[in-house]
Amino acid sequence: MRMLTYISVLFLAVLTVGCGGVSLPKEDIFSCEGFEIYPDSIVRGNRIYRAVSPREISNAWTLPDSTTVAPEFISTLPMADALFAKAVISPSFLTPEEIWLSLGFLRPEESMQALRSLAWLPENDNEDFPYSTLSPYWAAAAWEVYCATGSRTWLREAYDALTRMLSRQWKLNRSALSEFYCGIPRGVTEQSTFYPASMDEMSRFQTFSASVNIMRAYSLRIASRMAGELKLYAEREWEMEADKLAGAVNDCLWLPDLQRYGQYLYGDYYPIVSSVTDNEANLLAALTGTATPEMSAAMVGELPLIASGVPSVYPYVVNQTPLRPVVQALYGLSAAKVRNPRAFIHSMASVWNLSLDANYPSLWPSLVMKGLFGIETTPSGLEFRPMVPEVFGGEKQLRGLRYRDAVLDISLNGTGDRIASFMVDSVSTDSHSLPAGMKGHHKVVITLSGNDLNAKPLRIFEPVTVPPTPEVKWPTANDMKIVGHDRLLHYDIYLDGVMTQSISTDNYHVRPGECGVVTVVPTLERGSSGYATPPHVCLPDDEVISIHASSITPRRPPLHFIKDPATATNYIELAARHNTRITCYVNVAVEGDYFITVGYSNGSERCGIRTLGVNGVDVATLLFPPRRLNDWVHVYPSTTSVIHLNEGVNKLWLTYVGGTILFNKLTLLKRS
Repeated sequence: MRMLTYISVLFLAVLTVGCGGVSLPKEDIFSCEGFEIYPDSIVRGNRIYRAVSPREISNAWTLPDSTTVAPEFISTLPMADALFAKAVISPSFLTPEEIWLSLGFLRPEESMQALRSLAWLPENDNEDFPYSTLSPYWAAAAWEVYCATGSRTWLREAYDALTRMLSRQWKLNRSALSEFYCGIPRGVTEQSTFYPASMDEMSRFQTFSASVNIMRAYSLRIASRMAGELKLYAEREWEMEADKLAGAVNDCLWLPDLQRYGQYLYGDYYPIVSSVTDNEANLLAALTGTATPEMSAAMVGELPLIASGVPSVYPYVVNQTPLRPVVQALYGLSAAKVRNPRAFIHSMASVWNLSLDANYPSLWPSLVMKGLFGIETTPSGLEFRPMVPEVFGGEKQLRGLRYRDAVLDISLNGTGDRIASFMVDSVSTDSHSLPAGMKGHHKVVITLSGNDLNAKPLRIFEPVTVPPTPEVKWPTANDMKIVGHDRLLHYDIYLDGVMTQSISTDNYHVRPGECGVVTVVPTLERGSSGYATPPHVCLPDDEVISIHASSITPRRPPLHFIKDPATATNYIELAARHNTRITCYVNVAVEGDYFITVGYSNGSERCGIRTLGVNGVDVATLLFPPRRLNDWVHVYPSTTSVIHLNEGVNKLWLTYVGGTILFNKLTLLKRS
């Protein structure tokens, strides 16, 4: 590889001299097997992309002379300048994540309109399953637009839309006893890359994803900030809810040994943490303040990287998948926040390489403005916390940067992260900020002290996939057999969510005193864990309570769905026209928390939703998604909730919210 690098450099130097250009420096900024980064060039094998000017990259992109670039970025690295120009003039359908990264500042009016359109889209019949209604970046993007514009009209509109989204999503909480919210992250388009094949649609939906809950907590925090700006009493309430959820994420999903968050809590009854790393979730935790500064610094330094960038998850769930561009930018912004120059350069290289082939209008501009220049928008103005690695030495300029009623020319000199001098229109100031009320044209000159940014070398991981989920059979109620046992693996046995033993054999016996819910997790000796088997309930029949449809009256056999009367008598139709609320009673010997699941069928195209009430109080919402069109016979489990029951007789009911389902049975399991 090193010999190939030397040959590539020599070839490129000869080529550029022959074309009348300037030869490349001998040292690259970054190199890996797929590409090499130089100050004015990117090399992929024998193909060279050179920044001929800030308006042209050979073999990749040319900007017509008539096109105006605003703002402009000018630095000692020609490729950085050209890629910035390529980004800011790129057309884009503005997404909330792009708006949050940089377009809310660069294109505030367009961003406002895009967010407004998303907020008032018609609701889907199945919006509740398998996705939640709240776009994870919407609140952050809306706040960014408010800070960039100062529009009180937009602030009131955004607050109303956000509170409506948050309130509607509340019902996706599995129960009143859980702080977490379930749902599949919006960024997961190929579910096979994020979930094991052993998980069905319901199992995937019922995971407590780190990404979903980190951004839910941040959205609550944004609602608090908006309420504070509007002088509303709800400010403190939103903040308390955000703190509660962020605390639960840190308590249950942080893995101290790995110095990062696990992917999600998963599995019915007693969820366990997936040790697979969702890199986007970890970076969001650092950027939104869910992680403490110490946790963030450790996480960014230890995040599993591959040579060409940051994988979405590590280890891979399936074979290697393409890098997600937004994750590369989040890595760079997190690196700037925790002052890790090596991580920032790794992010920069990946973003540059990806930006050659496609238009990403928010990525490199976000790393320039929020990373190198350290610009943070607030309701009261702009604050600056620059971080410049040595490779970006020399003067860097942002020219023609529009901010509300002002146009700014900002110069950043030197390296490091300590500001030695901050001058506005030739006047020195100690505030390192600009007020929101500035008008007209202003010049800002920032000089850094050149202090050393200490950072440990990054660890580059080899691409690997998780160990396969074992197939497990139970010949008897208490005896487990692992089919296709792998001698290279250990198998961790979890009982009621707690690892009790690690075995290397192909069988396991659950002693009577250990009865509960059993799952098995495959683990390699070097510590890479796979996904757990579906939970197996290993309990005596008298400890599982079932209430069948045939025992509930009044009832209406659904003969228009199931023609066979003998079969139809095992179901009760719950619909908008009748049985909008059914009630049953359950007698338990011991007061405590119980898992509750409803067996149902749904052959429609719409997700069924019912609130669950216990002893006079609505405590949870159960979802009954469609499984197979026109199939009203096969019974599937609803979402699982946790409820509290008193000793003796308890009254339970299901109340109609939406969708038609056939009720088959209700199952209760005592929580240990």
